[in-house]
Amino acid sequence: MRRQKVVKIGELFGDFLKSNGLEDGIRRVQIFEAWNTVVGERYSDYTLEKFFKDGKLFCKISSSSARNHLFMERLTIVKRINEIIGEDIVKVLILK
Repeated sequence: MRRQKVVKIGELFGDFLKSNGLEDGIRRVQIFEAWNTVVGERYSDYTLEKFFKDGKLFCKISSSSARNHLFMERLTIVKRINEIIGEDIVKVLILK
């Protein structure tokens, strides 16, 4: 049997994720890891919950002073998360 077309493993893996409905879950994990990288260990320790839906990243912060600091930097944080991921997927950061 002869192969008709050479396919890269990355393409096959992407097709597998799409066909099994796993793409959104992988994307969510990438966003959460990017959050931890961007805000650093200090602020990621204050993060109790993270949720992403429809371009909005919701983060529950346990410290009011940490929440205020992150609120002031929210546009920069969103920009850096999108740079790490390589897509403009996070539109809004909502801190609770």
